[in-house]
Amino acid sequence: MTKPVKPLGIKGYGSTPHLTGSRVGPEDYSLSPEQSRLFTIGPARRGDRFIVTEKVDGSCVAVARLGDEIHALNRAGYPAWSSPYALHLAFDRWVQLRKDRFLDLLMDDQRVVGEWLHTATGTRYHVVDPNDLFVSFSIMRMHDRIPYDDFAKRIDEAAFLRAHVLHDGGPLPIDAMLTLLGESGFHGALDGTEGAVWLHENESKFSAIAKYVKHTKTDGRYLSRNTGGDDVLNYHGVAF
Repeated sequence: MTKPVKPLGIKGYGSTPHLTGSRVGPEDYSLSPEQSRLFTIGPARRGDRFIVTEKVDGSCVAVARLGDEIHALNRAGYPAWSSPYALHLAFDRWVQLRKDRFLDLLMDDQRVVGEWLHTATGTRYHVVDPNDLFVSFSIMRMHDRIPYDDFAKRIDEAAFLRAHVLHDGGPLPIDAMLTLLGESGFHGALDGTEGAVWLHENESKFSAIAKYVKHTKTDGRYLSRNTGGDDVLNYHGVAF
């Protein structure tokens, strides 16, 4: 079967390097200890800013605007409607119901990237409000991110959800992040939190990104293709 065309011609989202000491999967890669210390200890340069957010364990997806069209995409950049997985089909329906809101949020050729929590992947979540099913973390055009403050303002004004900010300032040690995060986090995690993401800006421009994943995390342990059973749903509200 021929795959559909990627609307943007690229992936919906790439990969994020791990900090030293993070749990690393088979296809992941880590920063060097020296690079990791810039995020966690420093020294910070003039104009450095580190925004540390909860890492939400859903399915990474994106919503793109091309002209007056809105496209729901999976992480690989293919249309969500073309996916064989029910969680992506649900995402496409969810996005189309909010098309006008996404048109207001995004400029042409931009996309908002986030985690889709409809179906449990490696962590179960308690999600009651369907508007909380998509947890955004960036607005991008091709490979470039808009400044975090611009992203936060636009997301908040559009009444979408973004990943909870644990820290905003200088470098943050991993132990301090874990204390701020706690075991339940801020998005309803039922199996313990996954970790956090460090976004580094300098003079309000994106510089680098890294993540820390706890060693208790197991990738995809609830997905039907791994268990042989049914998908585990985080959301049991009104169907869409």
